[in-house]
This record gives sequence, structure tokens and C-alpha cells, in this order.
Amino acid sequence: MTITALGMRGIGLIFNIYVANKVGSEAIGIFSLLMSVYGFAITVATSGIGIACTCIVSEEFAKKNYLNGLKAVKTSIIFAILLGISSSILIIFFAPLISSTWLKNMVSRTPLYLIAFGLPLISVSSVIGGYFSSVEKPYKSAISQILETGVKIIATVCLLYFNPSKDVESICIFLILADVISEVFSFSLNIIFYLVDRRKYISKRGLPVQMKKKIFTIAFPISVTSCIRSGLSSLKQFLIPIRLELSGISYSLAVSNYGLISRNGYASYYVCKCLN
Repeated sequence: MTITALGMRGIGLIFNIYVANKVGSEAIGIFSLLMSVYGFAITVATSGIGIACTCIVSEEFAKKNYLNGLKAVKTSIIFAILLGISSSILIIFFAPLISSTWLKNMVSRTPLYLIAFGLPLISVSSVIGGYFSSVEKPYKSAISQILETGVKIIATVCLLYFNPSKDVESICIFLILADVISEVFSFSLNIIFYLVDRRKYISKRGLPVQMKKKIFTIAFPISVTSCIRSGLSSLKQFLIPIRLELSGISYSLAVSNYGLISRNGYASYYVCKCLN
């Protein structure tokens, strides 16, 4: 897992330099701000549910209670779907405010709506990744991450190459769309891996109520601390161009300057994905 994470971060850094040089500092500045929103939304969508799944499944499998372990995964997936949908609703609800007030109408709500679409998929993938860690099969998550990164790079290059318009909004839409495409691919692959792996443990027994409480007990404190940390990080990103604007320059130039000092536009987003 460590080798995969370091490898993906290294590849991501190199690719982000390519993207930044191709789209320009203003586009990468706006995209960085969008990614800070994306990162916070991912934190809300996952909310420690993957860690809770890992803890409980590990405990149950160590006791040879394989059926309870799989039921815990099922319940975690249900929680993940609810959290992902809730995070998507928050993004959709605040999209007008973010677009008009924080981004000064430099992009429409469309990129934010695309972000909302992928959140439930990321949330469920987090749970499945936690399951594979608990059953000592992290290589499946590693395979999924590597292929996801490959799909994202290919989709990004293709979309930018065939992009007839070079305005900031279309660039942001295509960059986020490439990410959503890779998340759909990763989600589908994780589901296939999980369904194949669980076949030997299938059971129709119900999950005790106290198990659901245990999942919530583990996930809730992690969710609160992660959301506070990610929220403060996102707020910090938005304050940079706003404070630059107060120096007397236009918001467009402020964002462009922010893009120059934030060439790695995916930074906040990747950090949140790695942490979750």
C-alpha cells in the first residue's frame, strides 16, 4: 500500500506538471480551488467509514466470524451510500454560492455538479478498500488505484486534446470529468473484486444491531476531526486569492497568481483521497 501510494503520488505530480503547463496558471488556479471543495466533499462522503469497516471486519475475521464480517461490510456500504449522497446534496445545494461568491462566477455550477456525481462512488470504494485491507488483500486495492490513475491520465489527455474551447470553465469541466470517469472505472472494478472475494462467505443471516452501533462509534469521531481539518484546509485555499484581490489586483489575476504558486492543482484532493 505504501509503495503504491508513493508511486501514484509521484506519477500524479509529474502528470500535474504537464496539465499545469498545458492549461495555464489561471485555469490551474480555479481548478485548485475546485479541488479543495472536492477534497472536503470526499472527507464528508467517506467520514471514517472505511476505517470502521477495516477495524470491525478484521476483528470478526480474526474470531472466524466470517458471516458477521461480511454483514459489517454490507452495512458499511449502506452507510457509505448515504454519506456519499448527503455530501452530493450539500455540494449541489451550495453550488450557486460557491460559484458566485467564492469563484466570482469565473466558472458555472457544472463542475461542481460533476463533483457531486462521483462522491457516492468514492465513498463505497473507500469501504471496499477497507475490506481488502482487513482480509490482507491490499494488492487488489493497489491494482484498482493503478488502473484508476491510468484511466484518469488517458481520459484527461484525450479530453484536453479534443477540447475545441480553451476557456477556463471548459478546461475545469474536462479535468473533473476525467476524474469522474476514472472513479466510475475504479468503483466498477472494486465491486467486481469484492463480489468475487465474498462468494465463499455468503450468508443470509442478519446483522446484530450492536454491530451497526459499533460502526457508527468508530466512524463518527474520525468523521468530525477529518471534516474540521479538511474544511479549514479548503477555507485556507479560498482565502489566498481573496486576500490577493484585496491588494488591488483583479480576481482573475489573483487566481492566476495563485495558480503559479499552486502548480500541483490536485494537491488537496490527493491528500484527502490518501487519508481516506
